[in-house]
Amino acid sequence: MTYASPRRAKGRAREEAVVAAAAQAISELGFANVRVADIAERAGIGPGHVTYYFPSKAELLLRAIRDSESDLHSQIAAQVHRISDPWKRLRRLIDLAISTGAGDPGWVLWFAVWAQAATDNAVARGGAELEGWWREELAEVIRYGYDRGDFSTEDVDGVVLSLSALIDGLSIRLTLGEAGLTRSKLLDLVMASAHLQLDPV
Repeated sequence: MTYASPRRAKGRAREEAVVAAAAQAISELGFANVRVADIAERAGIGPGHVTYYFPSKAELLLRAIRDSESDLHSQIAAQVHRISDPWKRLRRLIDLAISTGAGDPGWVLWFAVWAQAATDNAVARGGAELEGWWREELAEVIRYGYDRGDFSTEDVDGVVLSLSALIDGLSIRLTLGEAGLTRSKLLDLVMASAHLQLDPV
């Protein structure tokens, strides 16, 4: 038992290193261009170890995006739900979710997921699961504001779909470095749309 436990810990650490290296390689080279050797080099291990933990690049991509979304989930749990004002709660949630700027690694991972989802059912299911989690987080914040009387809507799902699409579209443009689009402007545009859809008449 004392021998196996350190081995398991070493295995977990190596697996996490592979995932982190894959996320870095994908953000730098693009998913289609990433080779197992690129990931192994960044992780400081042999290519055989990469394929031992993840037999396919698609499996590695799914693990990388899940880890990225898990970090977002932890931030939301720690910061968003303790904010009592519904509008400030919504703004903080959106602030955590949008792109940080050109080349944002988390959003580049999403580019790869969306591209692979068109031809890989496993990636499509995994991506849909994660997007469903995000939409439920957004819906929960909207329902909170509605229950307090700060938001007015009869179609929470419609607002969630609209705001999610706006966040995705603008974050894609920001990640690609569109001229004139800043993170602050992106946040303001999404919040302006939220006010149009949720402000009580």
